[in-house]
Amino acid sequence: MTKLRQIIRLFRRDEDGTALVEMAIVAPFVLLLSAGVFEFSNMLNTRLLLEAGVEDAARYMARCSSDWDTCSGLAKNLAVNGAVTGGSARVTGWTTTEVTVSKSSTAAVDPGTGTQLYLSSKSTVDVVTVSTSYTYPDVGFWSYLGFGDLTLSVAHQERVFGW
Repeated sequence: MTKLRQIIRLFRRDEDGTALVEMAIVAPFVLLLSAGVFEFSNMLNTRLLLEAGVEDAARYMARCSSDWDTCSGLAKNLAVNGAVTGGSARVTGWTTTEVTVSKSSTAAVDPGTGTQLYLSSKSTVDVVTVSTSYTYPDVGFWSYLGFGDLTLSVAHQERVFGW
């Protein structure tokens, strides 16, 4: 028993290997934090690509002078593939069926405050809205913590100049 006490006493005084023990304690947390930052940056990049696609499609629809169905199909392809025809996918798994294109008439002047929203000789203006919801397929290590799929929703409006 005294021999065991001597070994423990020697072990307590010895500082060799303390950096290794500290690293063994801290390393899992640093790796988890790094993985989280990496996954968050991937999500942010995906959202920015979705936003760029929706903005491109809304701008296209605002200036399109063909019929609504033709323009809307081309705008959806522009949003998803970066080109009116053909192109390559901006975001893996994002399809034209997930993009919604709608047009509405909006008052040029806010009736409640009297603030002029759009410069127009008419009392209403046409506004096109392009929106999408995309389910981010995998949240990486966060799925082990109970987080499910993340849905990214993006919308953009433009005043219609065409038609």
